[in-house]
Amino acid sequence: MASSSRIPLSGLLLIALGAIFLADQLGVMSAGQVLRTWWPAALIVAGLLHLREGPSTPIGPLVLLAVGTALLLSKLGVVQLSSVGRLWPIALIAMGLHLLLARGGGRS
Repeated sequence: MASSSRIPLSGLLLIALGAIFLADQLGVMSAGQVLRTWWPAALIVAGLLHLREGPSTPIGPLVLLAVGTALLLSKLGVVQLSSVGRLWPIALIAMGLHLLLARGGGRS
């Protein structure tokens, strides 16, 4: 896959954050509330982008998608997470370690 076909995630992130903060400055919405509610969408995007890279095993990206989706649905009030759901940072730590270790061994 050519590098020119990749979406520059950092550029998209800066544009999205700039739009959110501009809307906050103009009084259209509260940036703090938007970020508090929608931050799990970043996990979903990260999982999708990692799947797009074609990992050797899709377990990591699928866990990111599942955790991000569960947290976003909880933030939106669609589902209620039990007290076990309060341990979600452990899943983030495990996924981060998985991504770091997988990338470290697979570089050419």
